[in-house]
Amino acid sequence: MNPVAHKEAGSRAEIAREALRECRLCPRHCGVDRTAGDTGYCRLDAGLRVYREVLYWGEEKELNPSHQVYFAGCNLRCEFCAVGEWNEEPQEEPKSDIEEIINAIERRKKEGARYLNLLGGEPAVNVCGIIELLGRLDVTTKVVWNSNMYYNTIVDELMAGLMDVCLADFKCGNNVCASRLLDSADYVEVVKENILRATRHSDVIVRCLVLPGHIDCCAVPILEWLAEEAGGAKVSLRGNYVPPAESKEAPLGYLSPSEFEKTQNLAKKLGLNLIQ
Repeated sequence: MNPVAHKEAGSRAEIAREALRECRLCPRHCGVDRTAGDTGYCRLDAGLRVYREVLYWGEEKELNPSHQVYFAGCNLRCEFCAVGEWNEEPQEEPKSDIEEIINAIERRKKEGARYLNLLGGEPAVNVCGIIELLGRLDVTTKVVWNSNMYYNTIVDELMAGLMDVCLADFKCGNNVCASRLLDSADYVEVVKENILRATRHSDVIVRCLVLPGHIDCCAVPILEWLAEEAGGAKVSLRGNYVPPAESKEAPLGYLSPSEFEKTQNLAKKLGLNLIQ
């Protein structure tokens, strides 16, 4: 974390809490007063809820081992989400005690964690509690913002300097697929803007989960845009899509080797900075 941003964490948390009074943290613009217990699309009030924390070795190699801290609630609805149950009814999880989270972070650091990895759900809809948490940690703690990147400018402004690495998901390359698969009709523009903003203050890794049957419509335009507009970002191609048991829109099969090879070959042809 940047020492200046860390010093400002208290005032930033106040700004974030004020933003919850008429919540517009993300493009949903729900406008509900989450501090009064009202909930919008993410189904969260102002409370911070951690439903899992684990020392993890399965991230990109340069981020391992990461201490993953999972926050309940999300502003997208991916049918193939592996943790969907904590997004659908996040408030069934009890509110977390920040002291307990801090103790877990310190314990995992002693066990070898190189990064504190904030994910969910979606950290952006939990940004108020997250900033309060980060303000109480040692400034030397390295932070990964592991996000779907679907949030408004205020979240980037609040987190600038507090995140060391932005691990940015980019799943759909057009808004027709994003509307069907993620329930977001403005996904592509928002994610692109936030990736570019993040490159101004953080090391950025764009993680592309390659979706079966969505190579030409999604993977290709994402990679071409990255090559044209975000050439400095690192790119992580993931071929580990797991189909849901039931689905209306999400692919019900696994990614084929030929689909993943086509995506890899294009990324190399475009000169992208591929990492594993």
